Amino acid sequence: MARLLPPRVTPDVPASPVPAVTPATLDRPRFQLASGGGRRRGDGDPVPAGLPARELWLAVYLPGFMLESLRTGAVASSRVAEPLKDVHAVSGHHDVAPVAVVDLAHGGKVVCDVDARAAAAGIVPGMALNSALALAPALQVLSRDPRREQALLEAVARAAGGFTPRVSLEPPDAVLLEVRGSLRLFGGARRLCEHLRSQLRLHGVEPSLALTPAPLASLWFARAGVELVLRLPGSLPARLASLPLACTRWPVRVLQLLATMGVRTVGGCLRLPRDGFARRFEPRLRLELDRATARVPDPRMAFVTTGRHAAGLDFEPEIEDVERLQRALEPLIDELCAFLQARGAATESLELRLRHRESAATRLCLRFAEPVSEAARITDLLRERLARTPLPGPVRGARLRSGSLVEASVAAGELFGRDHRRATAVPQLVERLCARLGVGAVHGLSLVPEHRPEAAQRNGDIHRFSTSTAEPLRRSVKDGECPRFPVRPAWLLPEPQQLEGGEQPRYEGALEIEEGPERIESGWWDGRDVRRDYYVARNPGGVRLWIFRERSAAGRWFLHGVFG
Repeated sequence: MARLLPPRVTPDVPASPVPAVTPATLDRPRFQLASGGGRRRGDGDPVPAGLPARELWLAVYLPGFMLESLRTGAVASSRVAEPLKDVHAVSGHHDVAPVAVVDLAHGGKVVCDVDARAAAAGIVPGMALNSALALAPALQVLSRDPRREQALLEAVARAAGGFTPRVSLEPPDAVLLEVRGSLRLFGGARRLCEHLRSQLRLHGVEPSLALTPAPLASLWFARAGVELVLRLPGSLPARLASLPLACTRWPVRVLQLLATMGVRTVGGCLRLPRDGFARRFEPRLRLELDRATARVPDPRMAFVTTGRHAAGLDFEPEIEDVERLQRALEPLIDELCAFLQARGAATESLELRLRHRESAATRLCLRFAEPVSEAARITDLLRERLARTPLPGPVRGARLRSGSLVEASVAAGELFGRDHRRATAVPQLVERLCARLGVGAVHGLSLVPEHRPEAAQRNGDIHRFSTSTAEPLRRSVKDGECPRFPVRPAWLLPEPQQLEGGEQPRYEGALEIEEGPERIESGWWDGRDVRRDYYVARNPGGVRLWIFRERSAAGRWFLHGVFG
């Protein structure tokens, strides 16, 4: 069964008059469509049919979403993995047998979807499974997976986010895009549709597209397999008239009742008297007709992407060596980086879970010295961790999950020939040391806004005091003024060491004062207050020392630091 019509896009054409249909069971006066000169919006005055639309909605309908979701590797994730070349690989069969999908949640006795081979054998959706097996004894039966279907729909919505920020889901098999502001960027409606179709084919789906001023009208055209571009709201009633009522997905009892009245198309419903239609059917159906013809607004809930990225892959056959595993994980890393770059975001941590057949999952937590969004940085750190992580068995699947997202910062590069990689050399070195030696073996140093030298820095986890989270010390500098800050030694003693001597301090000989004093009086609020005068001194051996004298009656001298 051919489920998809060949891609085609038809331009706007003048609306032709629709022949009247008069159901005998409804009374006059009947609701007439406006002629080409104008239409009515609600109960207001007629407006010109050529009035440009404020919004243009593109419907992306997935007629084969059940099979297409099974072709992907999105088992427990919100992504669409690389499509398989044949759906039979999902079930482990590599022959040319036809495939059908059944819904086990509802008994699994009725065919829900079929591929081209099954359709050629005469199997159609809605047929009993026993009848389908009688027509094709070699039929491969797959179970419908709503979780994969939802993952496929969300993946299509994320791909559509590259064309417009206004995306809305229409479960279970359609996505709506408001693209009026994007047409000029992509070179017009037809080119936008071509780009979107190419992008979705990379995700393993074959969509049906339709663009009109009303989201519901676009959806009905796409469901009916009519791919068109319609810009004028006044043309909607005439172009919708020929569509079968099945595209509305109204309840079966409503469609059967309308069929007994001789109404089988959308145009037939539009010609019925509004009062009579409202008395005999739900008010919701009349509202849908008004929304499809752009008589009333049709608000849509926006699709909001998740704050984190999660994706998974199954490996068949299982992977035993680390090199092959590293290459197999590259698509997950590439997709993560595309997710981050599309949002202008970065992440400071990742979690990788490797599933085994007979052992517990192996969990790797990758933490970076600064937020990253580049595949090379992630791949290098992952390679270091995998090389030092023993695997209890072959890997049958992997799941990659990002940490919380932060805004990505882009550093400006050098204009003339300098190595732009120097800025990232230190963070990469820290990440590599942590991967090889362990996180507990590498410590970071963070500045603290404190005058007391022993409290002006803090040691701890290297990731806790990364460049993205440490609070910088800000100083106010006037224009044209270059301040001179007091020198500080690179090495402070854990505790100040008392020196010999009275007025003349000694350390391996008499000390010669070179700079000072620098007075520090602080800490009165926490009970550890200090009152000191600091000096830079040199001993007879030429070693420069940082010493201080207490501002007390005793006036003792102490050694606090050594310069390099």
